[in-house]
Amino acid sequence: MTGTDLHAARILIVDDEQANIDLLVGCIQDEGYEDFATTRDPEAVAALFQEYGPDLVLLDLHMPRLDGFAVLEQLRRYVSPDEFLPVLVLTADASRATKERALSCGATDFLTKPLGITEVLLRIGNLLHTRQLHVDQRLARRRAEDTERRASLLAEASRVLASSFDHQTTLAMLCRAMVPGIADYCVVDVLQADGTIVRPGFSHVDPAIEPLLRETAHAQPSVLPADHPVVVALREGRRTLAQEITPGMVSAVTGSHEHRQLLARLRPRSLITVPIVASGPILGALVLVYSDSGRRYAAEDLELARELGRRAATTIENAQLFDQAHRATRARDEMLGMVAHDLRNPLSTIMMGSEMLIDSSLDDAQRRFVELVRRAAGRMQELIQDLLEARQIESGQLRVSPQAQPVGPLVAEAVAMLTPLAAGRGIGLRAVLDDGLRPALVDGARLLQVLSNLVGNALKFTPAGGSVEIGCIPLGEELRLVVSDTGPGIPPEQIPHVFGRYWQAAKGDRRGIGLGLSIVRGIVEAHGGRVWVESSVGSGARFYFTVPAQPVGAEAMLADAQPLPLLVVN
Repeated sequence: MTGTDLHAARILIVDDEQANIDLLVGCIQDEGYEDFATTRDPEAVAALFQEYGPDLVLLDLHMPRLDGFAVLEQLRRYVSPDEFLPVLVLTADASRATKERALSCGATDFLTKPLGITEVLLRIGNLLHTRQLHVDQRLARRRAEDTERRASLLAEASRVLASSFDHQTTLAMLCRAMVPGIADYCVVDVLQADGTIVRPGFSHVDPAIEPLLRETAHAQPSVLPADHPVVVALREGRRTLAQEITPGMVSAVTGSHEHRQLLARLRPRSLITVPIVASGPILGALVLVYSDSGRRYAAEDLELARELGRRAATTIENAQLFDQAHRATRARDEMLGMVAHDLRNPLSTIMMGSEMLIDSSLDDAQRRFVELVRRAAGRMQELIQDLLEARQIESGQLRVSPQAQPVGPLVAEAVAMLTPLAAGRGIGLRAVLDDGLRPALVDGARLLQVLSNLVGNALKFTPAGGSVEIGCIPLGEELRLVVSDTGPGIPPEQIPHVFGRYWQAAKGDRRGIGLGLSIVRGIVEAHGGRVWVESSVGSGARFYFTVPAQPVGAEAMLADAQPLPLLVVN
């Protein structure tokens, strides 16, 4: 019985009287039912039921050797709890006790003889319709369960695939994620540049059999047949579904007696092979096999396997890109580190020579040129120091020595150091700190470096007539410092990038190499703090960072931790 065609239902008639069988057969044939089976032997019902698989049973009760109650008990053993198999009892025994007993033994409905043909056909139609509803409901439930299982499997596969950037490890872990959910055993084969096929990943539901999967890879011929499922996937990118594997299929893809024996021990019964491919070249073949579990693959499993292969390929491609980018970054950093190290000595010589010349008897014009050389060399030394510190941060070798010290003097020193630069650009620079701030647990020199980089960055983008301000407030067990400016602000799409290494808002900007804010982040995080920026176009930028405060009661406030007076440069 499929769909809504109830007349395609299979009906089993059990009655020891041939006349009753003939009557029922004639009635159901006249109604359009064509698929039926009959028996007068109640002892044959169990075997016939398993062979025929009826949708409805018409059952007499009082029969020789085995009555209808015993037949009902037998049928109950063959019907799963979630299945609805209607049984219509037809009997001459009209007693209430008989009816209750039949219904308690598993009968669905009950009619007494002599039978009214119209009533019998009505009951048959109603019971078959109810069975169809149950069948549809069970199919819908199974589809929902299959959908949930596939979604769960894809989610687990995605989690496994994202857990490693090493593609060999990824392929091995993918195989383990497939077993036993969608395979009794799973292998991944990869085509090498020399044409050979290697097996980096495999898994079996029985760990004791896993060595056989490695042995089959070693035993298979170096050149597989062109129609081998793995070859079809690796060379042509096509999928293979073998719902039922026959001995002939196994013989066709094995090249030696040893290989054939190993496959026989694995007992493949159903197979899917898909290419591991996304947007690039084919990276491998994913082979899923059902063996002794009795399960078989269907078309929907092929689509699931294809998606698994695509996700695996995407993960591997991303891992390869990450590895390439990492190696390129490492090579760049090593080159920059060597260049920076090699330039320090000649730049030191230039600095010393220019300072000696300035102190000598030069006229004003000569002195100005020498001062330009000295300042340029000083700027180059700063850039080199940035490169070296960026490498330290990247490698986790940046060292800080936190000590309890008041923030006020450190901020005052930063303001004093940067005031000439701000004045030269016509920008106001001031600091405003809350009263009674606890000392900070910081490396003083590093904190000065953070403030210098942030203020220097603000001065670089703030136009003449603008202002830059340093502030600090207590925030729980931390101190929050801020450097704000009245510059043009930062577009939203640039904010996620401002702390990136070598990133600059404008291409071709020669005012730095894009390391200052990256170094700020590295130093702040080395102190256990956080750094972020808030800005919108036209309203300036506010760079915040936190540093740990000295715990209350750890030490008396330092005597010189006085509020910093307002400093303004016009």
